[in-house]
Amino acid sequence: TMQVDTVAYHLSVLKNLYPDGLNMLSLFSGIGGAEVALHRLGIKLKNVVSVEKSKVNRDIVRSWWEQTGQTGNLIDFDDVQKIDADRLMQLADTIGGGGFDLVVGGSPCNNLAGSNRVSRDGLEGKESSLFFEYVRILDLVKCFASDRK
Repeated sequence: TMQVDTVAYHLSVLKNLYPDGLNMLSLFSGIGGAEVALHRLGIKLKNVVSVEKSKVNRDIVRSWWEQTGQTGNLIDFDDVQKIDADRLMQLADTIGGGGFDLVVGGSPCNNLAGSNRVSRDGLEGKESSLFFEYVRILDLVKCFASDRK
């Protein structure tokens, strides 16, 4: 819970910025730490697009979503590499408004972790290179946001 509390602390400024709730793109969602943090802060989740490879984790997020009675839409994908410009445009149209208000994500750190002495390949590593997917998608979201203004 400490991680969720830390995330909540950083996200708490959003409550006043988005009194009616927000649309979020959650990359490498894991078990939905950011979603849980926003919910605990009383920030309505209008639309959450969650991208997470692990089916077990996707099921955990879906189950939490239903158990907490979320009124928004949870749309999930399993592969961050399938999120391209066309897919993002479709999603932005689906959620309406100005697209995503918030993009969160923690790409895999398998190749960065200090305890991984054998294959610490840094950002070039097989899993950790997915960080560049995060940057790619963030750039697309920013482009769409400026185009819609």
